Amino acid sequence: MLEKIKDINLALTNKSYLSALALSLTIPDICGQIEYPDLKKKNGERNIRKQYVAWFDDWVNQYFADNTGWTKDGSKASNPYFTGEMCYSLRCSFLHAGNSDIKKWGEEEDANFYYSYEFELAIGGADKNGISWVTPTKNNLKILKKRTVRVNIDKLCEYICLSAEKYYGEKDPNLFKDHKIKIIDFNSFKNHEKDFNN
Repeated sequence: MLEKIKDINLALTNKSYLSALALSLTIPDICGQIEYPDLKKKNGERNIRKQYVAWFDDWVNQYFADNTGWTKDGSKASNPYFTGEMCYSLRCSFLHAGNSDIKKWGEEEDANFYYSYEFELAIGGADKNGISWVTPTKNNLKILKKRTVRVNIDKLCEYICLSAEKYYGEKDPNLFKDHKIKIIDFNSFKNHEKDFNN
C-alpha cells in the first residue's frame, strides 16, 4: 500500500495527474476488500461496488463536506458533495472507458423540478458544488435544476492517500500481503551483475 501511495505522490509532483488519478482510484478497491470482506453478492462473489463505496464513505468523505459541515462527532461530512458512489462511478468510467463521465446521482425529477448533473475534474483550482436554475418553457411549468460538482484531481488523490495511510496504520500489514505488485527490475539487476563482475 505504501509503495502505491509513494508512486501517486511522485506522479503528482511530476504533474502526471492522470497517472496519479488512475492509481488513486484503485486504493478504495483494495481497502474496501480488506475492511468489508463480508459484503458479497448472492452468488458469494465479493460486492466490489459496495465495498468500495463503504470504504470511501467511511474514510474519505469528510474531505468533501458542503456548507452543512460534519456529523456531530466530526468523522464524516453531513452532506458530502462527492460521495463513494460518485467516486466508484468515476473509477469505472476512468479505468474501463477512459473518460470521466460519471453516472447521474440524485433524483431525476420531483413535483417541481427536473434535475441534470454535471461532473468536472480540474487541476489547481477550487472544488465546486453548485446548483443553477433554468427558466421553465411555456409548455412545461417545471424548472430544470442543474447541479455541478467539480473535484480537483490533485486533492482527490491527496485525500485518498491520506485516508489510506491512516487506514494502513490502523491495520495489520499482513492484511495487505495479497495486494502487492511484484516487478522484476532487469535494469537494476544488470547493473548489479556488472558491478559484481568488475
